[in-house]
Amino acid sequence: MKQDDYKLWTGETVTYTTEDWQRLVAFASGRLASYLCLDALPETLPDDLQNLLANFIAAYLRHQGDHAEVTTKRVRNFSISYGNISAANAFAKIAGQYADIIDKYSNCGTGINVEKNTRCCNGCI
Repeated sequence: MKQDDYKLWTGETVTYTTEDWQRLVAFASGRLASYLCLDALPETLPDDLQNLLANFIAAYLRHQGDHAEVTTKRVRNFSISYGNISAANAFAKIAGQYADIIDKYSNCGTGINVEKNTRCCNGCI
């Protein structure tokens, strides 16, 4: 994926050196392939998969180096603090927005389910 393709799918402009951009795309491609339970993404990406990859990269770049943010809410004399991992939320949002593309290419959950025999010991009826 080239930086122009990234801009087409996300509307965001990035200015990385060619070498750095290739490293980011290779990393994101590997992570996305792993997420889809594939050994690797196809060399030539169809438009829908290229769109998913671009938005996967965008989420990564938006939260690059983020750590959990602690949020505190107070109502009268009661307060609660909790952590919000924004990168995880961003990837969850992508999973929701692009569920149809993910389902189309995902290899997760495919395979053969083998029914196991169970043995009952000590008090089975």
